Amino acid sequence: MKPLSIWSAILITFAVRVPMTHAAPVECPANLPAGVIIRVVPDEKVTAGVTTGPTILSVTADVRFFPNRPPLLARGSKILANIIESKQAGHFHGRAKARLALTSILTSDFCEYPIEAKIVEAGRFKVEDGVIVGRGHAKRDAIALFFPPTTVYQLLRIPSRGPKLVVDNETVLTIKLLQPLSLGEASVLRAERNSSNIKTSSVPVLPAREQEVARSVSGPCSGMDRTAPMRPVAQKTSVVRPLRNLTPYYVSVYLDRKAITVLPPCYGPSMITTPTGEFKLEAAASLVMIGGQKQIQVKVVPGTGGYGWDIVPETGDPVVFKAN
Repeated sequence: MKPLSIWSAILITFAVRVPMTHAAPVECPANLPAGVIIRVVPDEKVTAGVTTGPTILSVTADVRFFPNRPPLLARGSKILANIIESKQAGHFHGRAKARLALTSILTSDFCEYPIEAKIVEAGRFKVEDGVIVGRGHAKRDAIALFFPPTTVYQLLRIPSRGPKLVVDNETVLTIKLLQPLSLGEASVLRAERNSSNIKTSSVPVLPAREQEVARSVSGPCSGMDRTAPMRPVAQKTSVVRPLRNLTPYYVSVYLDRKAITVLPPCYGPSMITTPTGEFKLEAAASLVMIGGQKQIQVKVVPGTGGYGWDIVPETGDPVVFKAN
């Protein structure tokens, strides 16, 4: 009976291991379903009636569904928004209001994902259909008007406007996604586009052909010249501006001779933070050679609309770039 028992144990072990081999975990992109709540704070103070245009919000906490698992959206990611309504309170009637249109999410790897979301809470302020409404002081003003020590003061300030609506970096905004969001689709499409651009472009393999190949790729990346320009975002001590890489090379970007980022081929726009004063922006392309690579200078020119910059190939002989 012992041989029969041994063969039975072997068959049972084999039957258990076969399903386990087919149950290997499948890699899937991170997905944020509709209804996910994201809490953010503004990077700059938003004052109704004063602040207009684009603004940036920062995610205050990791967005995750299960403990001890990587977050679906990391803390510090940016929500790009645009202030489409900014109204002060009236002199006698009407409260201050501010409406923010949430356009996209910008992650730490400079990938941007369009979103459809709305603000459902804004600290101690009331939110009505995505509009942040300032607080009123009708009861307090009435009491102050009929209280003799403050009656004269209230009469003098009657023409003044109502209380201001100020959303600073201590006011937590709660955002709700209205449509599901996949954080992998844009990355996959961008990787496929970059890989196709790399395959079709000329890559120098011999030092003697280096200059010839560098000249042969003098045109911009196809299709990228038709992308809509992104407007800069002004902050207290800096300005966030768009930057595109219109070359078929990996490009290192330097701000005052200090490396700040690396852009893949035909990539952008990517948002970079620049100071408000004078500075020098440079870029260097990585050329593959026998036994390694070297960096050559490429041109940084103003982009469409003058909002940011485009990195384009040099038309002349390549110049070796040296950073400090």
